[in-house]
Amino acid sequence: MTALHDTGRADSPHPWLAIPQPTTAELSSGAWRPSTVRVAADDPMLAREAERLTRELAALGIPDGEGSVVCLRRDDRADESFEITVGEDIAVSASTAVGAFRATRQLLHNLRAQGLVPHGRVCSAPVVTERGFHLDAARKHFPAPWIVDLLHALADVGITTFQWHVSENEGFRIGSEAFPEIVSSAHVTRAEALVVADTAADLHIDLVPSLDMPGHLRHALAAHPELRLPDAGGLPTDHALDITRTAAVDFAAALIDDVAALFPRSTRWHLGGDEFVDFARIEEYPALAAAAREKHGPRATGFDLLTAFVNAMSAHLRARGLAPRVWNDGMLRSETVALDPDLVLTWWTNWHVEMRPLAAAVDAGNPLVNFHDALLYYVLGEKAGYTYPTSARIWESEWHPGLFPALPDGTRQEIPMPYPARLLGASFSVWSDDASAQTPEEVADGVRRPLRAMAERAWNGTSALSHDQFCEIDAAIGVATAPGPCAR
Repeated sequence: MTALHDTGRADSPHPWLAIPQPTTAELSSGAWRPSTVRVAADDPMLAREAERLTRELAALGIPDGEGSVVCLRRDDRADESFEITVGEDIAVSASTAVGAFRATRQLLHNLRAQGLVPHGRVCSAPVVTERGFHLDAARKHFPAPWIVDLLHALADVGITTFQWHVSENEGFRIGSEAFPEIVSSAHVTRAEALVVADTAADLHIDLVPSLDMPGHLRHALAAHPELRLPDAGGLPTDHALDITRTAAVDFAAALIDDVAALFPRSTRWHLGGDEFVDFARIEEYPALAAAAREKHGPRATGFDLLTAFVNAMSAHLRARGLAPRVWNDGMLRSETVALDPDLVLTWWTNWHVEMRPLAAAVDAGNPLVNFHDALLYYVLGEKAGYTYPTSARIWESEWHPGLFPALPDGTRQEIPMPYPARLLGASFSVWSDDASAQTPEEVADGVRRPLRAMAERAWNGTSALSHDQFCEIDAAIGVATAPGPCAR
């Protein structure tokens, strides 16, 4: 197997075994595998990465010593980009700590896969800045230590964003000071949440809290039934916040404030906004219709009321320094209230003909993250017609960050490379529809390969690897183990 890009040398005795593959690889004969190593940083900004790599190399049997040098150097390349030159010593060049971190993962992958790092020079830069992972830890309880291990696995393959879904119809699974009555018995405590947040920050992962509203709130509203949307002639409303009332909107803001206090380093927040009511029958909810006309004029519908609520919560989040995002299915469907153009749309589906197409978001100018449900949704129990994603399907579809879910008639929705700045990236998702279908350990095993397939193709926009080559590398690099604590 020759797992190299076009600039690599096919006659090199050792391939470059890492995920994601570097943008370019120029390999030569020989390999780096010293008996001891000294890791040095030429800038204080990179000192933490030098400390981390020293521990990680020791865990792989290359202890601290004077046998070889790995030098982490600062230069002026962009963000996560890096260059690695491998000879008797190794030079890693990056402008940021996260760039150095990405480069050192490449070294560790090669060592785990083949016990050495090939001589040569590799350079790499991602085509999108966000490669995400969403975890529904609300329908199913995932213990905090498991989440910490997950973060290490995500960071190992270049995932930048961890979206932590803590509230659902079936549970509210993070500790609350303001509303202890809504917290599920099995939950992550506030002290544990702080550990998760610290781990994410140390691994260069932006933790995005996900607190879905104004729908998906059945569990929280069971303790506050007075804040539910009024009955709508048999249509279910026990999961929906009554956004026609100031008290309910204030409750939503207070929920945000309570959870946000746990994540002072987070920069983004997911509001949800999806499946608030049956969107195909939104005119049959009389409270929404009446309030929409009263507040936004005679042409307004429940979608205007939903959009106004999302805009208001977005402003509340921005005041806290958090950039808001919402799911796409209920957005861009209002008559009189315009959606905030800076609000990020996480585009998961176009399963219903009345959902707005991707072109509408492109025209509106909203930033986008591709959550392609048909390829990147790992739905426990394979509910709602989903099947577990596979790397083979991701490869066969030639998925890339600009390939979105098709329209109901099969029309392809795609943003070609080079991507516009508004395409932020893509994300893999775990949804716990059937919480008992798999254990947390089975989830970790099940997502590993398709997640890495997404990571490979999201970093490069495609892959120079065949699917068989990708699977060989995936198996060879194995599982990252979280290193022991290091003095900070």
